[in-house]
Amino acid sequence: VAGVVLVALAARLGDGPLGPFPGGALATGEWVTPAPSDWSFAADLRELDLQLERPLSSRRTWLVVRDGVLYIPCGLPNQLKRWPHHAQRDGRAVLRLAGRRYRVQLAQVTDPQLHNALAQDASRKYGFEVREQADPDDVWFFAVAPRPG
Repeated sequence: VAGVVLVALAARLGDGPLGPFPGGALATGEWVTPAPSDWSFAADLRELDLQLERPLSSRRTWLVVRDGVLYIPCGLPNQLKRWPHHAQRDGRAVLRLAGRRYRVQLAQVTDPQLHNALAQDASRKYGFEVREQADPDDVWFFAVAPRPG
């Protein structure tokens, strides 16, 4: 138990997440500004590091790219995770992909057709099954856009 607590604490104080443990600010990686509007180059990546600005915390998560737009899924947002609720309120974030950092704005996907298409895309990419009509309470998706200003 003490080892798990030490790893969790080290992640919070370190450069981003450490495995499944949320981390602190993403401190390393070349800045790319502005963030791209076409994320097609990231379609084959399996994971990215996501840092919210408020509260300052980071985690490793999956990603889906559809029509050049990057989306970040969050499974079980109402039962296990707090970060998607923070992202709803303040979508300012930093992403780190392949050693590069991007300042971005997150916006929750609310369109049912797009949500369902993203759930199908994610199921194919990561090898899990979803119902024909994905339940928006089971998985949320956040669209990624360059941060204004």
